[in-house]
Amino acid sequence: MPFRPVLLIFPALIAAAVPASAQQEIKAPFGMQWGEPVARIKQVVTKAKAKVVEERTAGPREVLVVTGIVQEGLKRTLFYFTDGGLSEVELQYDREGWDDEKVAAWVATIKREADRKYGPGRIFADETGNENGLRHTLKAWMWPQNFVSLRLVHYTAQKDNEKMRRVSLHYVGQ
Repeated sequence: MPFRPVLLIFPALIAAAVPASAQQEIKAPFGMQWGEPVARIKQVVTKAKAKVVEERTAGPREVLVVTGIVQEGLKRTLFYFTDGGLSEVELQYDREGWDDEKVAAWVATIKREADRKYGPGRIFADETGNENGLRHTLKAWMWPQNFVSLRLVHYTAQKDNEKMRRVSLHYVGQ
């Protein structure tokens, strides 16, 4: 009998330790796997009727720049390889014809969805500046997990009547 209260408390402690909605695992997009070789990614790109438009090195990494992957607003995709294996996928979006408020609302929707799937993200960049007439804003969030992370970056720059903006999602395997 003295163990009965402990037996009743133990399930309650376990229930409190498990989140109500378990976080999903962050995986490489398009069904790819971290560490896949360049040749395998090129095969997948070709089968999807997309096109490798550039191959280059960026520091110690190889980069494939791909266009033609069908996804609303997706302009290009960068596949990064470290030691010959897939280590990051960057999805670069642009919503032509959208004003700043509409893009900001879209970014907020992406952030809410990532928060729902992966738990609360944390902001890792929040800056604005004006240098030599170039006004820029950078806002970025990160959802880290064991050995992987997702990053959402919203960048805008304007000088005179010229304006550039980029919204990108970075899936990073470490």
